[in-house]
Formats: sequence, structure tokens, C-alpha cells
Amino acid sequence: MAAFPEDLFFATVSELGTRLRAREFSAAELVRAFSDRIEKLGPRYNALALSLRADAIKQAKAADDRFRHRPRGPLEGIPYGVKDLLAVSDRPTTWGALPLAGQTFPDDAAVIHSLDKAGAALIAKLALVELAGAGGYRSAAASMFGPGLNPWDRTRWAGGSSSGSAAAVAAGLVPFALGSETWGSIGVPCAYCGVTGLRPTYGLVSRQGAMPVAWTMDKIGPIGRSAEDCGLVLHAISGGDTGDPGSAGKRFYYWAPYAPDPKQLRIGFAPADYSDWAEAAARPAFEAALDAIRATGVQMRRCPISPTARSPRWSSPPSPPRPSSRSSRAGRWRGWPIRSRSRACGPASKSRPPIISKRCARAARSSTRSAGCSSITTCWFRRRVTARRPR
Repeated sequence: MAAFPEDLFFATVSELGTRLRAREFSAAELVRAFSDRIEKLGPRYNALALSLRADAIKQAKAADDRFRHRPRGPLEGIPYGVKDLLAVSDRPTTWGALPLAGQTFPDDAAVIHSLDKAGAALIAKLALVELAGAGGYRSAAASMFGPGLNPWDRTRWAGGSSSGSAAAVAAGLVPFALGSETWGSIGVPCAYCGVTGLRPTYGLVSRQGAMPVAWTMDKIGPIGRSAEDCGLVLHAISGGDTGDPGSAGKRFYYWAPYAPDPKQLRIGFAPADYSDWAEAAARPAFEAALDAIRATGVQMRRCPISPTARSPRWSSPPSPPRPSSRSSRAGRWRGWPIRSRSRACGPASKSRPPIISKRCARAARSSTRSAGCSSITTCWFRRRVTARRPR
């Protein structure tokens, strides 16, 4: 196998895909080259948790066979890595904690299964902060793999908790990687390492097979070299999953020819974030970033934020909604006590709804849809629901 030029390891997913389809090199050759690189340089940044070379080469050879007939898509034959909190069948999944060094699971995580169907080849599991930072970030060395080192300056931290994923992409060890975020674990390491990360909307990507940190906040997302790379990966991993109770059952679709014109996009920014809240030494870099965004042709809109929005505490707690007049006049139905809560439009719509069965809820929705804004009266004994129009 001929040696690959250095710039190939910093190519985007779409560029690698174009060259694979042109048969400039095979998927197996590409996977071997990236595997050699990550095994050699991964420990230098404490980014490598486990090499999966043998499995990846098998996947790449299967992709080469499909290239002769019908490739699956833009990720066909592309090597990638995943944060070591995602389960890989019968391979160690340590979660970055030494006591769990021998932990294995029988099945792949849902996102790995999705990327396998897309034809991508998993070459490595990547390091993370111990338990994805659930124990805190008091030390950058809080990982069984050592502190994640920034490829731009190894005396500095790569960020966390997806430190290995961001460092591996920045150092050209993988074309893209998967990270996870509860509260900044994709955005922070991407900002530190100078790569592109995408934190998807909650529920858009299945978390089945991933270590939970905060069930109502955990997200899995791509880290790549460009927004387009992240869009291609999110297209493959998004979608509903009955194995994830938090799944929204929705998909994200991306195809470059149908991407919107940047001139049609509006981007809001708060000037105070760059003039008042940023460190003085960092302000020129923020201004340069804003100028680069403006150069794309997007519509920039100033969005001033009130001081109370930045206050660490609320000045006063929000007042509870006032009960509806009809809610206070709960009647009786065939002698059995009944209770009601308002579902009026406006602020009261956020009040706690009554606890009813699914069948009653469906009946209530159909009734209120025809009756307009109404209160729902629930029979707590017979579990019946009627909708009354406000007078």
C-alpha cells in the first residue's frame, strides 16, 4: 500500500467519499492508513481507548464490494471513532473509569448500528473524562487514559468530556467521531480543539447503548471538520427508536444540493457576549469570528439580553397560574365526585394537566379540538372525560 499524503488525513468526509467513489484508493487501504495513524499518535494525546482495526478492515472490505455495485451512501467506507461510553458488542466499554476496565455489553449501541448500516467503518473507541464528567471536572486527568491533550498545544487540555473524540478529529486520526453531551461535552472540546461539533435536539438521536448521565439532558452528536460532515453523520444516526424512552421519533434529512442559501438564514447574537462578558484577550478572536460569519452572506441580527436573564438567581419566583372560574365550580356526575383543571390558552396552558388514562386523553383531545379553548372535566371514578365550552 502506497503511503498517503499528510493532507489526506485532514480531508472532509465528502472529499474522502468522492475519492473512494473515483477508486483512487480502496476503503480497506483508507481504514488501514487511519488505523496506523491513530495507533501511533492516539496515545500522544491520550485520545485512544481501544483500537478496532480487525473489525474495521472487515467492514471496509464489505464496503469495497458494494462500491462495485451500489454504495449505501456518502459515509460508505469512511473510518470513524466513538466516545468510549457507547457500547460495542463484546468489546470493553470502560466509560473512562478504571474499575470498569473489563466491562462489556452483548450489543452495539443504536448509533453504531445506524452507522454500520450506512457503510462507515468503526476503527477505534476514544477516551473521555471519567464517567463523562458525572463526578466533576476538578482535574483534567480524571480519566483512566490520562488527561486529554490538545493537538494544537499539548500543554493544554482538550476539553471534556468528549476529549478523545475532539482531539482525534483535530489531529487527523479519524475523519469524524461521535461524542455525547449533557451540558457542554460536545461544544467545549470542539471549541478548544478547533473542530466542528453538533449537539442535536434532545430525542433526535437514540441513546440506547450509551452510558446515562442525566436522562432528560443526554444527547449524542457528531464531531467533524465541517458543518456538512456533521449534517451527513446526523442524517445517518437520527431517527426514532423504541429502545430509547426519550426518543422523539423524528429524523433529520440532509442533502447538500438542497441545503438552504446562507442569505436566507438569520443568525442572532448578543453583543454583550463579545464586548462585556468575553476576556479582553479573546475579544479580537470573537470579532473575527463574527466577521467570518457575516462574509457568508447570512443576515445578522443583534439580540440584546436583559440583565435579569443573566442573573444567577431569579429576582422573584414566577407566580402560579390562577385557576379558571369553571375549574372552581366542579360539579357532580351521577352522584360521583368529579374534579377539573383548566386547559385555557395563554399562561394557564402551562398548568399541570389532570392525570387521566390514554383513552380519556384521546377523547379529550378530540373534543377540545372541535370545541376550541375549553376546560376538561375528569370523572375520577369512571375515568370519563367531557369537554365544556367556556361561556
